[in-house]
Amino acid sequence: MTSKNVAAVLKKVLDLQVETIPMPEKPGPNEVLLKTLCVGLCGSDHHYWKHGKIAHFVVKDPLILGHETCALVLEVGEGVHHLKVGDRVAVEPTVPCRLCNFCKTGSYNLCPHVK
Repeated sequence: MTSKNVAAVLKKVLDLQVETIPMPEKPGPNEVLLKTLCVGLCGSDHHYWKHGKIAHFVVKDPLILGHETCALVLEVGEGVHHLKVGDRVAVEPTVPCRLCNFCKTGSYNLCPHVK
């Protein structure tokens, strides 16, 4: 397995650098280790690059861009039963509350409580 990966790291407004960063050792409980096959940069990534913020979130520390990802499962952590090594996955980069009206009507991308 590769011990490093390449990332687009936003250092500050208009300063995006490609860096090689270490891979995590092992996935923790209820986590999986993924090998990214393809990643997209979307409008929010462009906004972070150009303006350094979106709404109340201001980029203060280096930020790895690219969250629209398809990947291959390399390892599964304890408690993961719905995925196995070799599965191909698309990553949902947010965790909605699943309780508000947006979530209940299928518009979880508009959830005001998203993590």
